[in-house]
Amino acid sequence: MKFSKHLRTVLFPAALFLTAQTQAVEVTVKVENLSPEGGLYFTPLWVGFHDGSFDIYDLGAAASSGVERFAEDGDFSTLRADFATSGGLDEVILNPEGFSGAPVFDPGMVSNEIFDLDPNEHQYFSYGAMILPSNDAFIANGDPTAHQLFDDQGEFTGPISFVVYGSEVLDAGTEANTETDAAFLNQSTPDTGQSTNDPVALHPGFNGSIGNPEATPMNILGAMVPPGTTIDVIKGDFTQGIFPVMRVTIQKTTTPVRVSVKNTASDGGTFFTPLWVGFHDGLFDIYDRGVAASEGLERFAEDGDFSVLRSDFAQFNGQDAMILNPAGFAGAPVFDPSLVSSEIFELNPATDQYFSYASMLLPSNDAFFANGNPMAHHLFDNEGNFTGPIRVKIYGKDILDAGTEANTESDAAFFNQMAPNTGETTTDTVMTHPGFNGSQGNPDATPQVFLGGTGGPGIHFDETAADFTTEGYQVAEIRLTSLVDGSFSGSWYNPAKDGHGLVIEITQNANGKGTQAVVSWYHYAADGSGEQVWLIGNGPVIADTAIVELVQTNGAIFGEAFNADDVNKINWGQLRIKFNSCSEAILSYDSLLEEYGSGQEPLTRITSGPVGFNGACQL
Repeated sequence: MKFSKHLRTVLFPAALFLTAQTQAVEVTVKVENLSPEGGLYFTPLWVGFHDGSFDIYDLGAAASSGVERFAEDGDFSTLRADFATSGGLDEVILNPEGFSGAPVFDPGMVSNEIFDLDPNEHQYFSYGAMILPSNDAFIANGDPTAHQLFDDQGEFTGPISFVVYGSEVLDAGTEANTETDAAFLNQSTPDTGQSTNDPVALHPGFNGSIGNPEATPMNILGAMVPPGTTIDVIKGDFTQGIFPVMRVTIQKTTTPVRVSVKNTASDGGTFFTPLWVGFHDGLFDIYDRGVAASEGLERFAEDGDFSVLRSDFAQFNGQDAMILNPAGFAGAPVFDPSLVSSEIFELNPATDQYFSYASMLLPSNDAFFANGNPMAHHLFDNEGNFTGPIRVKIYGKDILDAGTEANTESDAAFFNQMAPNTGETTTDTVMTHPGFNGSQGNPDATPQVFLGGTGGPGIHFDETAADFTTEGYQVAEIRLTSLVDGSFSGSWYNPAKDGHGLVIEITQNANGKGTQAVVSWYHYAADGSGEQVWLIGNGPVIADTAIVELVQTNGAIFGEAFNADDVNKINWGQLRIKFNSCSEAILSYDSLLEEYGSGQEPLTRITSGPVGFNGACQL
């Protein structure tokens, strides 16, 4: 099981370095131990944000005292003292859910930490951790500019996600790999192993491993470590195959959510005004049945004026906006039948926990729809994960009467009103709307003006299609989704390079939290041989971008002769797919294999998505 902690640190140094012209950017750094049960542990992760000048190590050169101390004993104090002179910002990300006694990262565990960064001072990201158990094995980035967070204009370049593999585990060269006096195994006190003066190099592997089979004594693989678990001979051997050790993800702390709105009435049916949406802490109540409408409700239910409601909302924690429909009839961005509009909102899981909405039904004297329960639509769980997709259907039976204007169907908005607030005033309470005069739900009411009539804008309202009291009449639908969800699944390709393409599946992670992309890229070898190449992989979907680590496979035989042991897996590199819409995306790649290099190209969707899926692309 994976655990997640949101550990907020008060980072005064960041604020001190900010200038009046620079706005801090709040990011979350997520650290995951990707080892399976029986696999490797690692110490708390040191992270540093800097100007690109702080270099942790160089292959082939002697380790600094800072590297020596954390690679042998997990002690970052010297490294942090060295880093302090760079003018950057650093921290050690702990994992409180680790075994009792030390906040290390057990296999499968996750931690998050939030940082406020200055785009001018904190352009680059570095990291370091000790592999446990070991004498002096560690992971860190040797290139201080490998992970750029901000471009020269100060724009965040993320989301950023990368995996550190077993093939990248390093040997500090400061302690012999005797697997005696080794941290997290059999060390009694720090700095007690056999000292060496070798340079930093790729680690050969634990003694007796596939990568280092002749080395003795074999004390780590198969050993029991302090949490009472065993380092499995296979699952703990980072030299075999493609061995993911750690994933680091850096993204903005806000969660982007797409809100899509559709007028689901048929031609000749009802319209509605731009939709007001509010994201809040659950305390903002728009109305209560049987109670007189507030001034804010009266103004939008009679005239589509949300200014008073928005002023009221400003007193609460949260954010609000109006979703317009620019494709509506000339003169006002209202929602005509069948029209759809969507907006993206950057939400704070701490303050924007609940969703509310409101709109005036057109034409009418004071008909509206809104949610009366401010906590009806919960957006985030206790760990800050978006709980969507959320689907809200508004039916005719949900239409309300504000009780502030008589349903005379005269001086009515979007029909025959000459000026705002000119209808016959009433002082009734909020209640279910009885229906337009002459409708199935209100057959004896007169005069019948709306149904079968033509309003001031020249729009005709069909006697049947505009009767929202008919059985099953649906007025609107609202969907709150991640920017990329299962509706983006399907086949994608570059029309200018027909002959290669991708199958992309967007699905939930196994633990039900977060979204991942599973990608198969069908292409050709880079050597000009014409041989087909299949690249497969999976990785997180963060905001509008899928970040996938790809593997190239070969070696096996088709059919009955297939043997899984014959499959050769090659770590190919990383693929990023930024979805600009439901039908367009940008693919960029950075291969670890020199012949493939790096590049990008546009993608267009071929298929229409999963059958029966109701997501961002199906409204």
